[in-house]
Amino acid sequence: MTDPISGIGGKALSAIKPEQKKDEPVKGAEADAQTASLTSKASDEVKLSHETVGELERAGFDEAKVAQIKQALADGNYPLDPKRIAQGFTDIEKLL
Repeated sequence: MTDPISGIGGKALSAIKPEQKKDEPVKGAEADAQTASLTSKASDEVKLSHETVGELERAGFDEAKVAQIKQALADGNYPLDPKRIAQGFTDIEKLL
């Protein structure tokens, strides 16, 4: 069979030697080593400083107000000011 672009014949897949196949799964000790390295990477740990934990606790939000805004949006009663929205976009663009 020839390549439709170059017109040059290509090798059949059966002509490729088994040791040349790159998609073949790794067996034996190599597979165990790869699995162990992946497992050790998955167990990374992050420790937050006391200041960070304190800030996260103080940065709470008013769940009732969020629920009220969500309901107003769902009902179509939330007031949208196009000029204020546009001004917000221009402020963001100035930062770029």
